[in-house]
Amino acid sequence: MKNKYFYGFLITFIYTGYNAQVSDTVKKLAQPLSTLSYAESSHIGYGGEESKIYNQFKKIAKTASNDELYYYAMNGSNALRVYSAKELFKRNDKRFLDIYTFYYNNPLMMKYTLGCVGENKNISEFLKDEVYSAQDYISLRDHLLKNKDKQDEISKLQLSQIRDHGYGKLTEENVNSVKKHLEEIDNKKSN
Repeated sequence: MKNKYFYGFLITFIYTGYNAQVSDTVKKLAQPLSTLSYAESSHIGYGGEESKIYNQFKKIAKTASNDELYYYAMNGSNALRVYSAKELFKRNDKRFLDIYTFYYNNPLMMKYTLGCVGENKNISEFLKDEVYSAQDYISLRDHLLKNKDKQDEISKLQLSQIRDHGYGKLTEENVNSVKKHLEEIDNKKSN
């Protein structure tokens, strides 16, 4: 019985300690997303309108440290969890694998709207989707950078959008390493 109270106190202490490490600026930016149980891609609907939810998170990502993002990936609303974890992946933060493992072992279902299609899946599946789609962004970015002297306005816009989505520095080697670890995590669970 004493252990039960001890662990309850410990969890409360850890939660408050981490919450205290989130700056007031980031807390204020995160407030509009703090109760959302769903997330959206950057553009949604048949017309491809910009997502207000995604744009709000972009403001958080510009300000938040990796530690603050990790806190929200583990303790935030579903929207903050998935967006923060994806941002940590784009920043090549090794804790992304811990987050993936946690949601893989402790499924948390949520709705994510990608364009005009909504899906209900475990957060770990959305994170895996991000890793596997990153290769396309990085490949296109590298191709555009290689042909920088031949860039037209469309190429410059594409490069700008790729960077705006957070793929400015992540490399193919980074992505391949994460993919390898994800496969190991998935194989451990299925064995």
